[in-house]
Amino acid sequence: MKQHILFTETELRALFTRKEGQFIEFKSLWDRSKGKDRPHVLNRRQARDIVAKYVAAFANADGGTLILGVEDDGQITGHDYPEEAVKDLLSVPESRLRPPVQCQYQRAVIDEKEVLIFQVPITAKAVMVEANGFPYRVGDQVIKEPQEVINARKEAYRRVGYEQRLHPDAMFEDIDFDLVRNFISRTVFQKRSLEEVLEHYGLILPRANGFAITNACLLLFGKPPLVRWHPRAGIRFFRVSGKERRHGPRRNVVQFPPIESPIAAAIPEAYRIAKEEIQRSEKLHDLFFREMPEYPEFAWQEAIVNAFAHRDYEDKSREIEVWFFDDRMEVMSPGELIPPVTLDFLRQRKRIHASRNPLIVRVLVDAGLMREEGEGIPRMFEEMEESFLHVPELRIENGAFFVTLSNEPIFSGPAPEWKHIIDTLHLSTAQKRALLACPTGFTNEDYRRVNQVDRDQAYREIQEMVTQGVVQTAKAHGRGAVYKISPELRDKKDFLMSRIPALRRYFSQNRILKNADYRMIFGVERNTAKNELRHLADEGYLQLKGERRGAYYVRGPVLPEHERDNNG
Repeated sequence: MKQHILFTETELRALFTRKEGQFIEFKSLWDRSKGKDRPHVLNRRQARDIVAKYVAAFANADGGTLILGVEDDGQITGHDYPEEAVKDLLSVPESRLRPPVQCQYQRAVIDEKEVLIFQVPITAKAVMVEANGFPYRVGDQVIKEPQEVINARKEAYRRVGYEQRLHPDAMFEDIDFDLVRNFISRTVFQKRSLEEVLEHYGLILPRANGFAITNACLLLFGKPPLVRWHPRAGIRFFRVSGKERRHGPRRNVVQFPPIESPIAAAIPEAYRIAKEEIQRSEKLHDLFFREMPEYPEFAWQEAIVNAFAHRDYEDKSREIEVWFFDDRMEVMSPGELIPPVTLDFLRQRKRIHASRNPLIVRVLVDAGLMREEGEGIPRMFEEMEESFLHVPELRIENGAFFVTLSNEPIFSGPAPEWKHIIDTLHLSTAQKRALLACPTGFTNEDYRRVNQVDRDQAYREIQEMVTQGVVQTAKAHGRGAVYKISPELRDKKDFLMSRIPALRRYFSQNRILKNADYRMIFGVERNTAKNELRHLADEGYLQLKGERRGAYYVRGPVLPEHERDNNG
């Protein structure tokens, strides 16, 4: 075993501030089962098991870095092992794994505590932990996979892994060094030479007279024109006037000039164009109307960056395409899903990992342009749901993967008065969404439709609302049983909706409101007006100014300034 200087102290400290993910794992060497204040060094066998498990998991997936002596939150805690025990740990990749894994390792002392670092390569064949199967890395988790499944992935990558191949005509001078420097500035390797960083990521390989250049390096950082290295590696944008494309004399499509820059430059430029095209409109968000984009920023950015990261670059006949329709945005990426990833797995938001381009993915993740594997799609679904939009539609068609984001909400915008009431309730977003979508009451099926959950989860969450007195127990049972809002909420809603539209119209013509004005508008007596005005002020619709006979009211912070359609 030979020690390597994998990271400087500065780089390690920067690394420890990052989250664990597909390519990095921190592991403590202390046992705190008897309490945080009474730690003792981890049993040596347990420590060896940790090394075997995580090294094999990284080797079976896309490689990675295992660091011992660091807590999950990045705190450096070191170890208390004698020298012979440390050497025993460092030998585990070769002594306990079959076939043995040739890791690079480093011992580093920071703040008088030693950490042990294993740099794990991608192996050619599935790696087994003796008597404990085949672990596999998925995001920040380790799962068990059958040997034949792992080997099938590795064989597929060797057979069609376009990114790993060396380009025979490319030279080191064909790399855009300014672009590489800009990317390096986002990683922990800011002080390294360009050659060191590119070699670290496996983008260039040393040879006798210089470096061999991979397709991944040229796709990421190659000097223009990109067509020298790949005829269709860029991205095209289209704007359709309407909800469907028309052809011939009725053609309604505007095509933008293609982006034909290397990936490192193309992604920011694609974001810029997309952001300009995503019109700003008034949508329901966080239970209130306010100016917001047609689509959550994370969702459309994730769709674009995933297209670059996971597309099939072996397909040289078409680029990534982004289409903007009046009601949706579609992102097409050449290539189908890599097994065992399926549409059903993605739709169910299960964490699963299989990468067509692991070299490219690792660079994008380290530079902060891409979420860790297994995180992006589930969060894309969550962002759309929290904006009360339909979840992304995923499909495979003509050998390409499509992501469609709809900008139409899952229900018509409810009355502002009802939204204000709902916001004051201690409910989950899903529960509030159901009340907003169905302001008089809903069935279990309604709840499932609005929130995309199964029957059992819908039942549990509805029962929580019954317990809180928000909705009433359904009078009938079985399919079609309706849970109506409580009389208290209904009365509050009816009162506000009988008052607020008229007050909105009043304040469009007047600056202040007195008790006498309120009595005249609503035909109520003085004491009733006094009580109702106080209640509306407590709710934030009005603000009290002055005292006694000089008291009057002005518009409060939650009183809408303009008339809106009420569907509640």
